[in-house]
Amino acid sequence: MIGERTAEARAYRYVLELLLRHEVLPGGRLAEMDIAKRLGISRTPVRNALRKLVAEGLLEIRENWGCYVPSLSPGDMAAVFEVREMLESKAAELAALNLEEGEEQSLLEILTEERSHYRSGDLLEYTMANNKLHLKIASLSKNPYLERFVRQSLWRSEIYVFFFDRFYSPKSGEPLLRDPDSSVSCQEHARIVRAITSRDPGLARELMASHVRTTYSLLTHRAFYL
Repeated sequence: MIGERTAEARAYRYVLELLLRHEVLPGGRLAEMDIAKRLGISRTPVRNALRKLVAEGLLEIRENWGCYVPSLSPGDMAAVFEVREMLESKAAELAALNLEEGEEQSLLEILTEERSHYRSGDLLEYTMANNKLHLKIASLSKNPYLERFVRQSLWRSEIYVFFFDRFYSPKSGEPLLRDPDSSVSCQEHARIVRAITSRDPGLARELMASHVRTTYSLLTHRAFYL
């Protein structure tokens, strides 16, 4: 069982890396057999990893055709970020209201981790840290249904981030090492965490809503209009 879980984790991260490197494009199919062969593992952990990514909203299943990267459109992008704004602003508000003694440290540790991976330019680890922060805030809401839907909408929106955010598609000549103090996202995350740890639900809600809107706005400068 431990070996299977390890193989599943490898397959999960491998698929994310394929997307981050733009090796599978929107609308493209992900074949279990090909992934299993490349990783030297059986198809079962690959299938489980793909199912997890489908459940999280990043991939789609087409009947009798397997797993696909979702096709992208302006309307879908607007819809998923609208939902993220509603859900995550409420999650941040509840996190500030429900924060318990000692829970601040986990948020601060994730901020440090995120900055480190941004600085090194490690796309996969930065993605995982970024999502960990959003999902941690959702878990601190103490509402499991809200947490579940935040996870789905967050991962669904990531496909747009992977293909349109400049961090994942740097211009030619841009340095691979980046300063987190120049990152809009890192700075906004820090302000959101300060509001939550200060137990200010109104400010936490406002800052999270603004953060999701800013992310959407920055992406629309590149998405579909290049």
